[in-house]
Amino acid sequence: MTGRIPDSFIQDLLARSDIVEIIGTRVELKRAGKELKGLSPFTHEKSPSFFVSPAKQMFFDFSSGKNGNAI
Repeated sequence: MTGRIPDSFIQDLLARSDIVEIIGTRVELKRAGKELKGLSPFTHEKSPSFFVSPAKQMFFDFSSGKNGNAI
C-alpha cells in the first residue's frame, strides 16, 4: 500500500526505543516497584497518577485514562 508504514518498521522502531528515556525528558519519573511514576502530563494533578512500565514499554495515566507506547 502506498503511504502506509510497514508493521515490521514500526515493530523495529519500538524495539529500539526506550520509553523511560523518551518520557523522562518531559516528565520527572521516580521508581515505584517495577514501574516508574510521575505527575500526569495530560492533567494538572498534584499527586502522581502517570505510570511507565519499562518491561512492557508502555505508559498509563490513571487521571486521564490515556495509555500508549513510545510511538
